[in-house]
Amino acid sequence: MSVIREIYISNFRGIKELKWWPNLGINCLIGPGDGGKSTILDAIELAIGSKQSFSFTDADFHRCNIEQPIIIDVTLGELEDDLRNIEAYGHFLRGRDSQTGEIHNETSAAHETVLTVRLIVRDDLEPQWLLFSEGAAAEGRERNLQWKHRQKIAPTRLGTVASHHMALGPRSVLGKISQDKAQASAALAAASRQARKAFADQGCDGVDEILTTAARIVGNMGIPVETVSALLDVRGATFSGGAIALHDDDQVPLKSLGSGSLRLLVAGLQKAVGQSSISIIDEVEFGLEPYRIIRLLDALGAKTNDQTQQVFMTTHSPVVLRELSSVQLFAVRTRRSVIPAVVVDGIEQQPAQATTENGLFSLGIGEDAQKTLRACAEAFLAPNVIVCEGKTEIGLLRGRDLWGQSQNQRSILAHGCHWADGGGSSMIERAKIFVRMGYRTALFMDSDVAYDAGVYTDLTTQGVSVFRWQDGYSTEAALFASVPAAQVVNLLNIACEWRSEDSINGKIQHVSGGLYSLQSCRDNFSGDMRQVLGQCAGDGKWFKDIEPAERAIREVLAPVWQNTNPLFTGPLNAISDWIMASHTVQVVHNNNGGQE
Repeated sequence: MSVIREIYISNFRGIKELKWWPNLGINCLIGPGDGGKSTILDAIELAIGSKQSFSFTDADFHRCNIEQPIIIDVTLGELEDDLRNIEAYGHFLRGRDSQTGEIHNETSAAHETVLTVRLIVRDDLEPQWLLFSEGAAAEGRERNLQWKHRQKIAPTRLGTVASHHMALGPRSVLGKISQDKAQASAALAAASRQARKAFADQGCDGVDEILTTAARIVGNMGIPVETVSALLDVRGATFSGGAIALHDDDQVPLKSLGSGSLRLLVAGLQKAVGQSSISIIDEVEFGLEPYRIIRLLDALGAKTNDQTQQVFMTTHSPVVLRELSSVQLFAVRTRRSVIPAVVVDGIEQQPAQATTENGLFSLGIGEDAQKTLRACAEAFLAPNVIVCEGKTEIGLLRGRDLWGQSQNQRSILAHGCHWADGGGSSMIERAKIFVRMGYRTALFMDSDVAYDAGVYTDLTTQGVSVFRWQDGYSTEAALFASVPAAQVVNLLNIACEWRSEDSINGKIQHVSGGLYSLQSCRDNFSGDMRQVLGQCAGDGKWFKDIEPAERAIREVLAPVWQNTNPLFTGPLNAISDWIMASHTVQVVHNNNGGQE
């Protein structure tokens, strides 16, 4: 079965230029809306699909620039013998280096033989499908795939509407299962004749006046017709393949099934067809509950890494992401910017120009990548990510955000930002993973563990914004060092509800050597107690979860934010500024971390 080795898209909708080398098995595209995910799927289908009657408009050109043609190249490998036929396609066969992915103009024993199908659309809006190679183009040779070969490679697209696949139509998956369509056509023709005969035998009430009037006019006009009858029109009673549809035991058409059930059924039928190994699925989770999403992904080979098929899909579901392997995930990135006008001596030498950069980045392989995908699935679906050292830092962010919303401020999520669990010691690597995939990335961490200065420099160089407490402070130490004295008792109450009063009291007495107790900290708090309480909170994990840390901010510190020491509020205020800037910034980082 043929598979796609390389995709090249130029000047098509939101894509200025993009080249991608997809994997065998599943290729899942994620990214913000209008980033180009569905455009990539459409490009594949338009280039090698069996439908060749698409109507293009000026809007299909990037920025409506019709001066540059739309070009979509899909290079196919693992060719069947009839696609490697020298007499048919010899001038267009090329060689692909399996190690580097580089495509050469000539075939060789050391390279895989590949074939490139090109769709080109110029300003006349007439699409043209051709085979492409540099050598053939230089010689002025043109040729398209034979129709029978195009049907073999044409991908099956599973869209949000799948009901048409339940009938025996020309673009239906059912139509690909049986190689012998002659018997179905004969049965439809016989059914059409039987319907016309049954209608003639039964007659039709309510048309007598019509027949009488028509017969009178025929006679008056001298038209050579002996009698006038109301029968089924031969053409009107002719059934197409779509008239044969699957039904259940109550004779209810299966196309009446829910959208999720239909998609599951079509996915199974599609795999049974086995003609084309290429499938396209937009929003794979559409209409499916989580357990059925998992079932569909299993059928598509998500867990078995099925190399016999190639699936291109998009998703906005963390359920889907958690079921995938890191190598199956790609982030689509689009950066739009404006190059300012060039003005010399008050005269515009060059007008301002809008530019677009398109990138596609792989999450890659490795234990760190897979663990990050499992732990931070929701964050992969946002354009801006704040990697938090642990659940305490996540709770602080959420608490500040919830309090802000109660004051009619925009949510972090409304700014396109989401938090990710850094997993403690994994946080730095996770931040680097996100930034390599083109996410605008921040790292929120404490400072009780001393890192070499080069670590922070490296993070900044790669594009990660780092926010942390003053050197030597853990999150808990910064919290108790900064909270107004009158609010300390409220922090202790939250800790007691989370850990119990006996646990909190025991920890305070142990760390202070019996100098302080829970009761004395409540009744006679002094500044000397801050360091002890900070150490106790860290050692005793008083706020080492999202809920207690969230409550500490939302219920205790946020209402007195202006009176809280900047040691604590400073980094969080800086994070807020970073979040506020997110709606005006779209960043694509390369850093050699992905495919572009």
